Amino acid sequence: MSIKKKKLLKTIIISVLCTVICFSVISLLVINHYFGEVFSRSELTEYTRYIRYDDIKEDVPRYDISFNSHGTTINGHVYGSGDKGLVIAVHGLNSNEEETMDIIHYFCQKGWTVMAYNHSGCYLSGGNSQRGLAQSMIDLDSALTFCENDEKLKSLPTVLVGHSMGGYAVCSVLNFDHDIKAVASFSGYNTPYEELCFFVRKFVGDAFATLQYPYMWLYNSALFGDKANISAVDGINKSDIPVMLIHGNDDATVPYDSAGIIAHKDEITNPNVKYILRTENVVNSHTKVFYSLPASEYSKEADKLLNELESKYNNEIPESELKGFYNSIDKFRMSELDKEIFDSINEMFLKAVSEE
Repeated sequence: MSIKKKKLLKTIIISVLCTVICFSVISLLVINHYFGEVFSRSELTEYTRYIRYDDIKEDVPRYDISFNSHGTTINGHVYGSGDKGLVIAVHGLNSNEEETMDIIHYFCQKGWTVMAYNHSGCYLSGGNSQRGLAQSMIDLDSALTFCENDEKLKSLPTVLVGHSMGGYAVCSVLNFDHDIKAVASFSGYNTPYEELCFFVRKFVGDAFATLQYPYMWLYNSALFGDKANISAVDGINKSDIPVMLIHGNDDATVPYDSAGIIAHKDEITNPNVKYILRTENVVNSHTKVFYSLPASEYSKEADKLLNELESKYNNEIPESELKGFYNSIDKFRMSELDKEIFDSINEMFLKAVSEE
């Protein structure tokens, strides 16, 4: 090879390497920004359509709990004092324990003690951010360790219920050494990586997303190490306990046919798994999958009223009008859970703890 050709080849190799390095640095910077935005701290919103503790405090007493999760102080509460066992309710991304109050109320009424807490970076808990999609599993692992060493809770048989990021947590934590009797998972993803890849595709398209996959994997692994991509399906199969997977077929956040745990049905070998795919309008979405059909109809009515206010005030609704809108909502009607689904979960939980 001539000197001229060698120089040309060297120039091409250096140019390619510089391009790859620049692309990699830019990709990691973009992903770092993306993580910072998506997983920023989550606080309690001022207004809500759904019940909060103030709405049920006359019926359901609670006391404070606090534990450490890998350097972050996690705060929450234990609700009621039922003797059926302990239900741990695990919330999702950009949420908090107050947003699981409908579930807490249901299980307390059924005779369970319920524990709920706020993930890292959420509401009452410490942390500058929610970190990422694996954090919910890490925090739940810490919560279970806390329960196993708490004098009031350690004697209670434990079952888990979670939604979205919590839906992932309650299944993936089954890979660890905890005595869990049964699990109900709503709208959970199978692995953090699968869900992250879905979001990248959703926002930048398939072609560019494919180039970003290695960097998503690298960044997620750097954050969480060997806990970065633990599989919910692996936990379900390892445990062999009763598990109910509930998902909506119009879930635009965790698609039931790709990132969702339920999409991996063919890989699940645990014979004690029950699947519920909600197909009815509204309740087949990510956030409404808990609720009854009447509650979904009421939600549509509220949406219509809110849209009218937004149109009237050009999306700048006066505080007094906004407060009046939320005060007009019947929160218990809006928070009505699907009785058939939750009664089935309750029966599964009762059977599981009775077979000790």
